[in-house]
Amino acid sequence: HIHTTTIGARTLLCSAAGRMIGPPHPGVPLAYGTAGFRARADLLDSTFFRMGALAVLRSRSRGGLAVGLMVTASHNAEPDNGIKLVDPDGGMLDVSWEPHASAVANAADADLAAALDAVADAVGVVSASGGRGLGGR
Repeated sequence: HIHTTTIGARTLLCSAAGRMIGPPHPGVPLAYGTAGFRARADLLDSTFFRMGALAVLRSRSRGGLAVGLMVTASHNAEPDNGIKLVDPDGGMLDVSWEPHASAVANAADADLAAALDAVADAVGVVSASGGRGLGGR
């Protein structure tokens, strides 16, 4: 199952092994902080996808510089995982973007496009090209 979510003039192709991208466990709020998102692995499937989209918006807001998306679980028990965005300078995601990350992670599936649009509007992203994201583990 593949569906598209329109983000203003931008279109994002959404696919996740045949299921919707929305929060798999509504009612379990996630909050982005210094360590990124920390939660059990089974709560983070949709968050990985959503943070990839946010990383592209962050990249676009920084003139197309690469923004990273990191799985952070090396020193934790197997089911305890994390997701962290890495700014172009290799440092932590700018603190001003933490509320954006939390809003996108917690948006209902039907509200994902609006949540990403709100971020784009808040940070002045108008270009449909130039975003660059990197993933690592």
